[in-house]
Amino acid sequence: MKKKKNVLIGVLVFSLAALLAVGTWAWFTATADPVTNQFTAGTVKIEINEHGFTDVVNWNPGDTTEKKVSVKSKGSKASYVRVSLTPVWEDNLPIDNVILNWNENDWVYSGGWYYYKQILGAGQETPLLLQSVTLDGSGTGDQYQGKALQIVVDAEAVQASHGAYKDAWGLDQLPAGVEEWVAP
Repeated sequence: MKKKKNVLIGVLVFSLAALLAVGTWAWFTATADPVTNQFTAGTVKIEINEHGFTDVVNWNPGDTTEKKVSVKSKGSKASYVRVSLTPVWEDNLPIDNVILNWNENDWVYSGGWYYYKQILGAGQETPLLLQSVTLDGSGTGDQYQGKALQIVVDAEAVQASHGAYKDAWGLDQLPAGVEEWVAP
């Protein structure tokens, strides 16, 4: 029994020594400093530019007046641009005597909007959309004397990528002749 007790004590001593040895071992460890990744969303921002236009007084039937309109990108994203040109006569006179002389080479008209045919890059400006306005003499009677004509210019842009025009403008497809965005 004494021998059994000595074996038991030996096992306990050995186990205790092993436990102490494992508990005092040192391990080399490392922890990395955190890394922060920042993503900044692109921007779509435009401005309407009028070039060389001044108010016209004493406009006569048959006259053509320079009114140059373009759109400039002030954002960081490539975008589609569309513009509406709405002539409005004072006293809501008919506008069928107003001829908008627009650039058919670089723009396409569809659904009340003029669409720039190319994708507008960051910092770029479109070619002129509107070049001049003509007062047609055949439809301009005395009721237009002394009345003012305004051309209301509204412009919209949407990112060119991922078919954003579908949601933003409610279109199934771009008008014929407008460049399609291709993923890089």
